Amino acid sequence: MSDNLSAKNLQNASLQTLVVLQRKGRLIDFLQENLSEYDDTQIGAAVRSIHSGCKETLSKYIDIKPIFKDEEGNEVTVDRGFDSRAIQLTGNVKGNPPFKGILRHRGWRAVKVQIPQLTSQEEGNNVLAPAEIEIL
Repeated sequence: MSDNLSAKNLQNASLQTLVVLQRKGRLIDFLQENLSEYDDTQIGAAVRSIHSGCKETLSKYIDIKPIFKDEEGNEVTVDRGFDSRAIQLTGNVKGNPPFKGILRHRGWRAVKVQIPQLTSQEEGNNVLAPAEIEIL
């Protein structure tokens, strides 16, 4: 790995992404919750605010664009020299491109990432969300 993408830097960037998604969308709280205790109506109501907060956070820090602009369900052509990291072929894949198939998922690509940098005080402490104590 290059100096810019060292394992430590990648780990810090990953943790910082979780921090910002937790801060605005409470994503970690939601993912750690035991949903079997709630009915679908309660879960649906909670998901609206989590979705809104996480979507707002993502759009603030990461510019995400679809790999295919076509609507899912449409027929698309995959030409020779396609990027196998960006396009996953499934089903009856035989022969060589071009391939014709049905777009099942548009895919996503981060075209710009601006996650806030950790301060030296935050670096390495792995706290994603502090515990909150209300003093009475």
